Amino acid sequence: MSRAHSGVLLLDEFPLLRTDVIDALRQPLESGEVTIARGEESVTYPARGIVAFAANPCPCGDYRADARENRCTCQEKHRRDYVRRVRGPITDRIDITRHLLPVRPHDERDRWAVPETSAAVRQRVVAARARQDARYAGRGWRLNAHVPGPALLREWPLSSAAQRVVDDGMYEGGLSRRGATRVQRLAWTVADLAGADTPSVEHALTALALRQGEPLHSAAIRRAVS
Repeated sequence: MSRAHSGVLLLDEFPLLRTDVIDALRQPLESGEVTIARGEESVTYPARGIVAFAANPCPCGDYRADARENRCTCQEKHRRDYVRRVRGPITDRIDITRHLLPVRPHDERDRWAVPETSAAVRQRVVAARARQDARYAGRGWRLNAHVPGPALLREWPLSSAAQRVVDDGMYEGGLSRRGATRVQRLAWTVADLAGADTPSVEHALTALALRQGEPLHSAAIRRAVS
């Protein structure tokens, strides 16, 4: 993770990693640093980047919730054990969760789709990062991801209406306090992509859906960031 500092680290087949390796990822995901201690000495390395975990729905990779499309050959116990290897302490530190389905042939040729060029996306991201850099000028942070939770809650709170969206997520049991802070941070990022001064209710709803892995239509994303 330190070698991927300021870059991107992809860990494919994440549940197949050793349990101690998975548990060891908690510190860098939380603090952006890796500390290694041996005897009376320790060393700390920077490890703040984009970390992506990829996993199949089961060991064989063919499980589908729709019984008509399910081709899974795994025993139910093996499938449950596979999913449980990614436990709460790690999932609580993952900002965005997406469940992807195979692309059907007719989706590849959707004549109603509105494609967006990589250049357009890059321009929006550059503008969002510039807004964050200006917001935290002189504070030692450059991005929303760098801001500690207490400072975010104290100095950049959500509006009462947007905060109610996050609070409802906690009351319904879908968010921990750490998760709520990450939703708030993500809502600011969605707002920055939209060029908004503060996150709106729709930005908070988009952030909550991204966090919890809920379906999110592309039209909703375009509204949130436009």
